[in-house]
Amino acid sequence: MRLISQGAQYAISAIIAISKHSGEGAVSASNLSKSLNCPTAYLSQILAKLKEPGILKSQRGLNGGVYLAKPIEDITMMDVIAAIDGTEFFDKCFMGIEGCGHIEPCPFHEFWSVERTKIERWLKETTFAQVDEKMTQAWFDLRLQFSSGVPSLS
Repeated sequence: MRLISQGAQYAISAIIAISKHSGEGAVSASNLSKSLNCPTAYLSQILAKLKEPGILKSQRGLNGGVYLAKPIEDITMMDVIAAIDGTEFFDKCFMGIEGCGHIEPCPFHEFWSVERTKIERWLKETTFAQVDEKMTQAWFDLRLQFSSGVPSLS
């Protein structure tokens, strides 16, 4: 069972990769997509969704691409997930039962209400700076298919 979509997973990976590349200019969707093993057109749509809430900015031209609109200390996991998947996950019944709520709860309602609140709080409190602190370079290289050190995205 997945709590977030494939698109949100790509978005999270893209933010991590772009943050590792910060200070070196914009990153093209084409180069980023190769590193993330994601179709360029699909990644471009995802990156566009991250511009509207002010997570990314873009630059046109020869050295065009995307870059972080603010420091990773100010970007939370929830910011990215909400931009891609929305927040309805935190409002819906665990079983997907229409009308489930305090008046007519399903058997999982009370448990899920508590647990999804914990998950939501954690996502809102966890910044990409905290993620970066916990991530080893070896994990980053393995998962995001970069060879070594800071990814070469140019």
